[in-house]
Amino acid sequence: MRVLNLISAIFVFTVVFLTINAQSEDCQYENMTVGKDQNLILEDERIWLCGDILIDGHLVIKDSHLNVNRTLDYTTSEIRINPGGQLDIMNTTISTSEYYSGEDTIISPYTLVSDAGNLSIYDSTIYYGMIWLVGGNAEIEGLALDGFSKMNYGIFTEDTNFTASGVNIRNYTTGLRSIGKELNLESIFYYNCTTQMTQEWWITFSAFDLSTNLPIEGFEVRQWNGEKLIGSWNWAKQYEINGTGQITEHQSSFSFYLNLGFGYVERYWYGYIEDNTDIVEFFDLNHSSVKFESGNIFVNEEKYVMGEKAPKYSDVNFSFSIFNPTDINFNNLYVNLFVNSESTYSRASISLPSNNTEIANVTWVASKEGPLSLIIKSIIIDYNDNSTDDYIITLNRFVEIETEDAFSKSDGSWTGLLAIFIILSICSYIIFTGMEDQVSESVESEDEEVSQDEDKREMAITNESSEDE
Repeated sequence: MRVLNLISAIFVFTVVFLTINAQSEDCQYENMTVGKDQNLILEDERIWLCGDILIDGHLVIKDSHLNVNRTLDYTTSEIRINPGGQLDIMNTTISTSEYYSGEDTIISPYTLVSDAGNLSIYDSTIYYGMIWLVGGNAEIEGLALDGFSKMNYGIFTEDTNFTASGVNIRNYTTGLRSIGKELNLESIFYYNCTTQMTQEWWITFSAFDLSTNLPIEGFEVRQWNGEKLIGSWNWAKQYEINGTGQITEHQSSFSFYLNLGFGYVERYWYGYIEDNTDIVEFFDLNHSSVKFESGNIFVNEEKYVMGEKAPKYSDVNFSFSIFNPTDINFNNLYVNLFVNSESTYSRASISLPSNNTEIANVTWVASKEGPLSLIIKSIIIDYNDNSTDDYIITLNRFVEIETEDAFSKSDGSWTGLLAIFIILSICSYIIFTGMEDQVSESVESEDEEVSQDEDKREMAITNESSEDE
């Protein structure tokens, strides 16, 4: 009698408890846990769940109604199968409750999760929920799945051995999304789904140095849809079935970006993904293969001929080409000009793309004289200000600039000749003029002497005549 009374009391308490919870939102926010070595069968039950169901063992829900209430912290409730656990749902309806906040009706969605567990669903109905499968095994036969536009996914599978037949999926953004495994599907029907199904595959990326075969770390991988960046690159679509049932094959587009500080590496990949794919790319990062390929000297826009002398203060232009056979894109690569190993403060800044040749020049006003060595120098890799490990490339050319004395001798010779000619002319004129004056003075003096002699002779004759008389 004591045992009978105890059983009766337990039964009455159970009925009262279930009745209270069925009529009230105030239920215990506790999890239901099925232990690893536990086998639990719930049959012909009306279950009100507040919180989560955690399954490590084996749980069977048969011919029952499971109502998932909202959790205490208002998070999404879970029916979770942990690794190695198993859940069998047969002829059962899983739903949730409506809550009212003023004039608004609030629905608390929930998720049926299998984390490397085992799930079987037969002839059942799931309202306001979604099925999330990661690894493990899942078999569904006869299921009505309706999200009432409250959930994004109906069924999400990731690396799961999944078999389904006779499944109706309604009112989801995406009815079925599969990643990493090809599904075994038969008689799957979609209603009011923006996207009925997508098949996607895992993508892995590996980068290696071409010269050393060593892996390269630090690449940033991006996936693109046209010019739009896709949120994740870890998987790529093979195909998509839209809301009307039209299948679209997808071409995948990836970019691989590596920031090196002094430059960057960027490469694009295009292709169709039909299985889990490992993209392997080799990159040439051997910066020592960058070099000056050619160099020419121009003086006042005319090509300089070796052996000739360029005028002083002329515009000397050092034109060069720099070859980059690597996959490195160099930013702001500076090329400096040195004259006889002294800096001229003449420089060029160029962007050097990968696998390309760039032509540029530096210009210098020829302020020095004589034979000169012109050197252009560029630091390809600058580790620090005083590093001896910097990789530097140089190119040397020669030019001869006329001296200022040469200019004065050339110009002064004609000036000197002209001056000498003028001086000689002046001297000749002066000498000639002076000789004429002297000749005229001597002639005049001689005339005077002659006239005096004549006078004397006349006087003498006169005197002689008077004496004779």
